[in-house]
Amino acid sequence: MSNDNRKNHGTECAAIRKAYESSLGIRAVERSGYNINLKGTIHEIGYADSLNLQPSNLMSGTKAVLAKSTTAVRDDVLCMNGGKVLGRAQLKDTPKSIGDTIKRVSNGQYRGTTLVGTEETVAAYSKAAANAAKRGKNVTQSMTSSGISSTDTGRIAAETIGKSASGGITAKAVTKVAKSSALAGAVISGGIEAITAGSELANGEIDEEEFVGRVAKETVGGGLSAAGGSAVATLASAGTATLLGTSAPVWIPAAVGIGAAIAVGTAIKSIWDAIWD
Repeated sequence: MSNDNRKNHGTECAAIRKAYESSLGIRAVERSGYNINLKGTIHEIGYADSLNLQPSNLMSGTKAVLAKSTTAVRDDVLCMNGGKVLGRAQLKDTPKSIGDTIKRVSNGQYRGTTLVGTEETVAAYSKAAANAAKRGKNVTQSMTSSGISSTDTGRIAAETIGKSASGGITAKAVTKVAKSSALAGAVISGGIEAITAGSELANGEIDEEEFVGRVAKETVGGGLSAAGGSAVATLASAGTATLLGTSAPVWIPAAVGIGAAIAVGTAIKSIWDAIWD
């Protein structure tokens, strides 16, 4: 087998994604225990992570931290710098119970903090606020999106603690993770191959036809292996978590999922390479 055939960036993408999402689930359990509403804590941790990775915050030393209380009335995430609170946020992953959120906002419970919701929660909140306005109730506090989907938080929760988790594993969730991983795997694999093959093209080692073929091969192969790896990892972790329940450490379903992502992604890429060659 040639070096080209051993390239497997799509599988690497699926495994890395699974490892990070597993860390979200494990940290959420450490914070909230085996909670059926674990997805809310996963949302909070994921949002804090996203803030801490922003270049501006890395350069300024600003750090997002979770509130000490797991049942904070107003603030879930605090942005700190030098002991000073620069920002406060109340996180919401409640698209199916948005009425309660509207009621709390109307009562002024979240005054002085920023409301941040999952993509689906923001959509539900905007619709509910508009309906409230039609009834003469003015809901003035806005809600911004965390960029995180409730479909994903529910899926990660189920991969961590099993089918009892709110949200759970649905066909939509599996399809979504497969599609997004496929895109990432294709872009990364194709991009890396374009750089490698491009250098060889510039040096006259290959012609344009071979360049195009190699990039196409790795782009499609990377997408397929990433999609398959992520989909199977999801099902493997969720099944293991459901089978074990609370009788085993939460890292076991994570390890099973990562192993499944690598095994299936590698198998898919090997088949694709064989077909191409």
